[in-house]
Amino acid sequence: MTSIHTYDPDDGAALPELPPLPIGILVTGAADLLNQAADLPQPIYITVYRDQEVCLQFAQDQASLRAITRWTIRFGGVVISEPHQSKDGRTTYVHSEFDFYGITIRAYAYIPAKTANT
Repeated sequence: MTSIHTYDPDDGAALPELPPLPIGILVTGAADLLNQAADLPQPIYITVYRDQEVCLQFAQDQASLRAITRWTIRFGGVVISEPHQSKDGRTTYVHSEFDFYGITIRAYAYIPAKTANT
């Protein structure tokens, strides 16, 4: 005999873990995200990871700070700016993270320090 148990938050049990989404669903989610953000500046590079994460890289210019800010305002989150030293010199690492239907979205750019200060 099989029994079905429904989740009851009052019994103190944790929510059951959902299985990870297949990569095809993540790609479809990323396409839907881009469709909903068609009026925003577009990333130059998109990476879809099987650990339920999509990364959006923006160009290395001052406009990227504005682009990431606009995406963050639209989808929620906080914009963070950190100094970073790369092989090409000093840069400012600007990034934001937000959730889109259970998928973690990371938007980021490395802006050369000389343009970040102007």
